[in-house]
Amino acid sequence: MTLPVKVQIDLPEWSPWVFLEGSWRGDRIPSSPGLYRIRRAGRTDLDYIGQTGMGSMTLRKRLAMLKGVFGDEMPYRDPHTAGPALWALRHATGEESEASVAVIEGSTPWRKGMEAVAIAKYRQEHGRSPTVNFGRMPKGYLMSSANNARLVAAGKRFRGGPTDEQDESHVPGIAPMGALDGDVNNDRWCGHSWSEWVPLEEAGRVVPAGALGLYRLRGDADEGLVYVGEGKIRDRLGAHRRKMDAPNHPQGVVMRRGRITCSWVENNSWVRHRRLELETDLIAAHILGTGKVPLAQFLG
Repeated sequence: MTLPVKVQIDLPEWSPWVFLEGSWRGDRIPSSPGLYRIRRAGRTDLDYIGQTGMGSMTLRKRLAMLKGVFGDEMPYRDPHTAGPALWALRHATGEESEASVAVIEGSTPWRKGMEAVAIAKYRQEHGRSPTVNFGRMPKGYLMSSANNARLVAAGKRFRGGPTDEQDESHVPGIAPMGALDGDVNNDRWCGHSWSEWVPLEEAGRVVPAGALGLYRLRGDADEGLVYVGEGKIRDRLGAHRRKMDAPNHPQGVVMRRGRITCSWVENNSWVRHRRLELETDLIAAHILGTGKVPLAQFLG
């Protein structure tokens, strides 16, 4: 497969840092879609990178969803999934947080792709992800539950807080396995040992049952990859086949354009947030190498 010459992808300019608390008031944060990043005041390392812009959501509205970080009790995971972890950092250190944003226009897949690029470039520079991305929690704190009617009815909604227990959210993240360059079809792409390419319809026969890891899909056109993902590999590949059989599924529409083949990396020792970190590296590497988000990525 012949891929486009590597293109230069630059993130938009980040705004000056402002204190996170109250940043959503006035016009310091634009009512636009884009990326945002959060750090403890005066530090050079980041605690979180996110994106927003679906529907009527804006950067200003999204940061306002972090009001609970400044409360006496740990907030729930709604309306912002990073709220509990950012609250825990503030509770543990007493440090205030700052926010900075970058406006990004265009489609939702492109904006999410730029979030992946921002996180992956940070990972390359620092050897790790921002402190609480990918659902990770500071040690010594239990994450709150989500907040919805179903959990309330079942009596399962709860607020987290200090704890002596440890769970998967306390497992350290994983460093990048390789550089964000190279041919996306290569068997050592991003430092992984990829399997041979096989037709998607044969994956159920050759992928070991229960295998966890990363996978990639490509079509028969010279368009780079169609999708990269993580999870239970056989199950996830089967889900993609079912989407191809659904007449109006947006991901399936893209995948029906040509014959799909797949390749994967098995590693059952990677907990989920480590797989998500490495998946983010793959998405970013694809964008940096081809100038495009994988064709079916972020389409549901």
